[in-house]
Amino acid sequence: MDLQALFRRIGYTEGGTDTERLIRLHRAYATHIPFENIDVYNDKDISLKTEDLFDKIVTRHRGGYCFEMNGFFCAILQEMGFPAYGVLTRLSRDGKSYNGYLHRMNITEADGVRYICDVGFGGDCFIRPLRIEFDVPQPVHGMVYKVVPGIDPSVEYSVLIQRNPGEDFVPLMGFIDRPAMEEDFQICNYYVNKSPWSGFRMMLMLNQFTDTGRYSLMNLFFTLQEGEKKERRELKWEELPGVLKQYFGLDAVPDHEPQPLKFG
Repeated sequence: MDLQALFRRIGYTEGGTDTERLIRLHRAYATHIPFENIDVYNDKDISLKTEDLFDKIVTRHRGGYCFEMNGFFCAILQEMGFPAYGVLTRLSRDGKSYNGYLHRMNITEADGVRYICDVGFGGDCFIRPLRIEFDVPQPVHGMVYKVVPGIDPSVEYSVLIQRNPGEDFVPLMGFIDRPAMEEDFQICNYYVNKSPWSGFRMMLMLNQFTDTGRYSLMNLFFTLQEGEKKERRELKWEELPGVLKQYFGLDAVPDHEPQPLKFG
């Protein structure tokens, strides 16, 4: 892998302890490469081969969704000498129930401390790795997270990540702390990429973290968040290419107009 080309893509410079390298790499990746599902929305096949991901993300300046983004990040970590492996994860959208294993994250270690890395969630996720240190609040980018032991055998996880959007911590995702096989990721990726029930095929979903906030797009609803300031507006179809280029750095565009979402 051409690490120098990757480093230029994300504005990363080597140096420091392994912990410092990991934290800066994670943040640089999360703030330079957008979460985006345009290829899935356009009914294109998604490859998880490292060389194809390098071409898409580094050479063509695209982004991707979790199986692409975190799969590529795992390959980067390994190339840089970090012991890393991927895990399959259940997400909780409402803080109570969980979906199937349809998300990928990575586990690695730096200077004797184990970390959870996730650069491909696209929602209220962390732009720096979380320490696997149970029940200790970890503030990240305006949110507070906790890693806790998994205690509900009905959803089969051993580690749970919670977030604190208000007064109480609520579940965000749970996983079994053991390496998943590449075939596991391929199976889950095929469902997300090709199933008629996959939400990734039905709507546009983009997210780009910045140093002070983030930009997100859900179909034609664009949200800009900078610090405490948050604005949301519905785009016109003809505005979309300009917004994708200006805020997400993308020349790729959807090939058909999404249906507007209704809020309220």
